[in-house]
Amino acid sequence: MHKRILLVDNDLSVRNSLAMLLRGEGYRIDETGDSAEAKILIEGNKYGACLFDYKLDGLSGIELLKLVKNKNPQCPVFIISGMVDIDQSCTKLADGIISKPFNIDALLQKIEDIP
Repeated sequence: MHKRILLVDNDLSVRNSLAMLLRGEGYRIDETGDSAEAKILIEGNKYGACLFDYKLDGLSGIELLKLVKNKNPQCPVFIISGMVDIDQSCTKLADGIISKPFNIDALLQKIEDIP
């Protein structure tokens, strides 16, 4: 059974594209563009991986990352960002950075490599 993934991105087109791609690969996807809803999903579910946009309204991707790691330290969390100069704390806390525009093959490989 493929992993359950939480995808949080406030850009609807990015979120829809990623969700469709990952579902096509057999992953179960919970998705939202709202950080408050993401917090509820994190508190009520266990994920095999998370993909969070760096810049969100409300809680940031880093704040969501910390919530996930407090609940499930083994859950890999990847930050999605179009920013070239990303915060150093992000690179230390996240399991990886996925740059926008992203390479689909590289993204799928990162997710497939998760134990």
